[in-house]
Amino acid sequence: MKKIKISEIYYILTALGYVTTLVFTGMRPGVFGAFLMVLVLAQLVAGKQIKPCGMCDMLAIAFFAYQILSVIWLTLGGYPLSVFINEFVSSSFPIIFYFVGRSEDTRVRIWYRNYLYAMLLLGILGVVLYITAPQFYCDWAYRWSYISKADAPTMRVRMHSVVGSTCLSFITVAGMLAGSYFLGSGAKENDREGTADEKKDIIFAVATITACFLFAVMANQRSGLVAAALVLVYINYLLFFKLDLINRKYFVFELIAIAAVFALICAVRFEFILKFWYRIISLPTAISQRSEQWVAAVNNMYSSWIGNGLGANGHRAIGIEDAHVIADGGLVKLYCENGVIGISIFIFLLIQVLSNGIKNIRSHYVEAGIITVALLQSIGSNMLAFQLCTPIFWFAVGRCAGTGRYDHLNR
Repeated sequence: MKKIKISEIYYILTALGYVTTLVFTGMRPGVFGAFLMVLVLAQLVAGKQIKPCGMCDMLAIAFFAYQILSVIWLTLGGYPLSVFINEFVSSSFPIIFYFVGRSEDTRVRIWYRNYLYAMLLLGILGVVLYITAPQFYCDWAYRWSYISKADAPTMRVRMHSVVGSTCLSFITVAGMLAGSYFLGSGAKENDREGTADEKKDIIFAVATITACFLFAVMANQRSGLVAAALVLVYINYLLFFKLDLINRKYFVFELIAIAAVFALICAVRFEFILKFWYRIISLPTAISQRSEQWVAAVNNMYSSWIGNGLGANGHRAIGIEDAHVIADGGLVKLYCENGVIGISIFIFLLIQVLSNGIKNIRSHYVEAGIITVALLQSIGSNMLAFQLCTPIFWFAVGRCAGTGRYDHLNR
């Protein structure tokens, strides 16, 4: 029996780190997460798991190296080194999880299971705090700048848990996809009696997908609401129709259950439905509001070829004199900081891995979905700059890059 590795419990430990901020004001979850990533890197090096052996590996390393090199023109542009370090720890260093996904020793089943345990911890705690709204939590959320006023009505506009609604909206949508992994592994044939373990997989999958969907909705982020709905359609289409992993009669049961729950909510709290509907239909407005900012950010680039440098267009650069325009959108931010050269490496890498993932969609529908959702939500939010979001993204990229090589180890 293999021992549990730090990479397999990274999200559980990181989630616990965020929870402790409720008690210890001096706790810095970003520093704690960086320390854990150093341990993950040491694990990979000790196990000789960083072994570039293909185009995807070379592109991932090239992108990582390019972002490190960008510190040169970032500091030449007048930015302090602290901007680079803070951004590097959050958005670049997590690229090591690419090699976790590629590693022969990674037990994907355990990795996703532990990721879901972390999501349940963050989500359930978030629901409890959202409902009870203790004053210490309102003060905590205000101190972390998650809310503008330390009272319950303001706090209940969105569910923040202990990580913030923007971050929570992505990691829980990714949790829906991670949960679907256990439907694929536990129900591979139609019309058969499942074993006890297979039935447990299905129950676990349904429970975690439902919970993560609820958490994503309560986070009340427009991109998260749209992504959660699209993921629900994506999972059902693949598992019931495209891949035929589950008997289609259960799809009818699911539709009946969803309709019943929706009708019940409409009867009891119709304004609850309207609240999220208004958020969803305001999505085009959010994009138009950001478009001028995006144009300004691109027009103020240090160099369109090499970019502004890692961190130059992120929120960590706010308040710095003569700073470039903050790009409130992950993809535009990525382009402004990396320029044509860096963004081309990134795009070419994603084309390669998504192509691999789609060709082997039966094995990698989870990872292809996570990558797509991350890119979708990054249109309007800086998802790829959150230290809690980037590991699951790069893990998925690594899994798709390693298509077909290690599937026998993931049982």
